Amino acid sequence: MYSVRELDMITADSFGSLSYENKILLLRAAEENWSDGAKSVSKLIKSVGGGVYNKLKTAFESAAYRQKIVRGLEESKISCITCGSVLYPEKLKEIPVPPLVLYCRGNVQLLKGDHFTVVGSRRTPSSTLSLCRQISADISRRMTVVTGIADGADSAALKGALQSGNVICVLPGGHDHIYPSVNVALVRETEKRGLVISEFPPQTEIKRYMFVARNRILAGLSRGVLVVSAAERSGALITAQYAVDYNRDVFAFPHSIGIKSGEGCNRLIKEGASLCRNVLDIFEAFGLEYNAEKQELTENERKVLAIVRREGKAYAADVAEETDMAVYRVIAVCSSLEIKGLIAREGGNAFSAVR
Repeated sequence: MYSVRELDMITADSFGSLSYENKILLLRAAEENWSDGAKSVSKLIKSVGGGVYNKLKTAFESAAYRQKIVRGLEESKISCITCGSVLYPEKLKEIPVPPLVLYCRGNVQLLKGDHFTVVGSRRTPSSTLSLCRQISADISRRMTVVTGIADGADSAALKGALQSGNVICVLPGGHDHIYPSVNVALVRETEKRGLVISEFPPQTEIKRYMFVARNRILAGLSRGVLVVSAAERSGALITAQYAVDYNRDVFAFPHSIGIKSGEGCNRLIKEGASLCRNVLDIFEAFGLEYNAEKQELTENERKVLAIVRREGKAYAADVAEETDMAVYRVIAVCSSLEIKGLIAREGGNAFSAVR
């Protein structure tokens, strides 16, 4: 199942007490070039001590130890994609500290192709969550959506992209420790229809630093990052900064003045991030076409479109009253219909039929 080099990486990564740098040294010590290997051994001994190195070397070279690791991964239904694997994403290799191993549950083929990250605050207004779900669904028709598992925007992005199955959820810790626990069912659904990955073995418990470490993967894996909501201090802004550092495109939803969860987004736009109103702003930046003709309408889209066509011009509040939907949901549906070229925004939350 795994090549010798892949097994080397999986085995080295199993030593949770070793730093990333020391895992690399252990791998280099096992390489055929004796001169480089000897230098790595010397550095490793200097770092961890001779006794610890000897124990590591014994375990690293043990066929029984390797079989135990692989058996445990199989029992946990985990597939490992290492830096040496064909499926390992090229963009992720570009970042300064790429994960040695991606521990995966789900469709590993989703690691191929183009990816786009959608993130935001846990405390995101309902109207923004609705827009987040819609734009994630739209993005997933051309690229694989990447996000986390936090409540709020991350969960909304997952739910939106799950419609197509083109979605990757990146966990902060191991697969056996889902946080928040209320999203366990959502993670399980993503495993069935999309892909869930972690850079840690499944039994790894979550520590605070892992959230920031995870954010570098969210940014590194993708062509661009959309921040749908963010307070002045937010993990989503850390992901955006990683994206800037990795030369990825950054987009942000604009927010009205006074909305705390939008202050970070407005600052990103002020500092040069692209303002994102709908998926067309993202697709145009990447030279992608949005083929509305092939997209089926949802039941709510059909209801709203029928009203707008009947009236010629309709206000979101009036449509909400007739359909018994919240106004913010009507606006989200209208935004989707606008993207599909079926209605046009007139200002003041009014919309008119195009065709």
